[in-house]
Amino acid sequence: MEINKKRVLGWIALIAGILFLVWLVRTYCIGSYRISTPSMENALHTGDYVLVNKFPDQGRLKHNGIFLFTSPLWQDRDDSPLLVSRCIALPGDTIEVSDDGYTVNGVLYPRSPYSLSTYVFSTELKTVMLNILKELDIPLRSDMKEDYFSISLSLTSFEEYRIREELTVRMNELFARKEIDSYKLVVPRKDVMYELGEGFLTACREAIRMETNDKAEFRDHRLFLDNEEVVSFSFSQDYYWLLSDNINEAIDSRYLGFISYDHIIGNAWFCWYSKDKERSFKKLN
Repeated sequence: MEINKKRVLGWIALIAGILFLVWLVRTYCIGSYRISTPSMENALHTGDYVLVNKFPDQGRLKHNGIFLFTSPLWQDRDDSPLLVSRCIALPGDTIEVSDDGYTVNGVLYPRSPYSLSTYVFSTELKTVMLNILKELDIPLRSDMKEDYFSISLSLTSFEEYRIREELTVRMNELFARKEIDSYKLVVPRKDVMYELGEGFLTACREAIRMETNDKAEFRDHRLFLDNEEVVSFSFSQDYYWLLSDNINEAIDSRYLGFISYDHIIGNAWFCWYSKDKERSFKKLN
C-alpha cells in the first residue's frame, strides 16, 4: 500500500512539473494565439493560429516584423485587448508614410505585397468588376461600400494588377486607388528630449498619459503638467510605430499612437494552422 502511495505521489509530481513547464514556456517563451480580426489580411487570416516568440530581447523588434501587443490606451490599462500589427519604425527612427510606402530614415520600404489598399471604381463597372472578381477568385471583403456614383473595396497590389489586365483602357481610367493621408513623425527613444509639436504631441498623447500616471492635461494641442505648459518631454521607455496591413479594418498606431516596449508581447513568426492549407506550417513574412 505504501509503494502505491509513493508511485501515485510520483506521478502527481511529474504531471505537476510538466504542467508548470508548459505554463512557463507559454507565458515567457513561446505562445500560441488565434487571430480573431482581419487587421493583418492577407498576411494573416481570421482564424489562423500563430506562434509568438516572447523572449525579452529588444533585438527581435525589427522593421516589417509582425508583433502581438496590448493596447497602450490609458482607458485599457486594467483590461487591455490583444492586437497584432507590423513594426514600421523603431525608437529614434524618422518615418514618413505615403502612397509609395514607408520611408524610414530616408530609405523607402515598399508596402508589403500582402497589404490591402482601398480602390474605387465607377458604378457603371459594377457588373464587369464583379464578374472579374469571381473569375479571378478574388474575395469580396467585408469593407466593400457602394454609393450612387462609386464602389470601394480592399485589394492587394497583386490583385489590382490582375484586375487591370482584364479591363480595357477606358475601364482602367474608371478604376483607381484611393490615396492615403501622408504624415511624418519621429519615434521616441528612451531618455531623449523631444519638442512637442502638434503632430508629434497627438501621436504621443497616450504615451505621455501613461508616463505621467494620467497627470498630463492637453489644451489646444499643448501639454500641461501641474498647470505649467511643457514644450518638450523625455520618455522613460523606447517606443515603436506599428501599422496593420488591412488599413480599413485595423486598430494600430494611427489610432493608438506610439507603442511602448512593455506593451509588446512578442513577434508572431510562424503560422501552424490555417483553413487555407497552403498557409499552414509556414513562416510569416
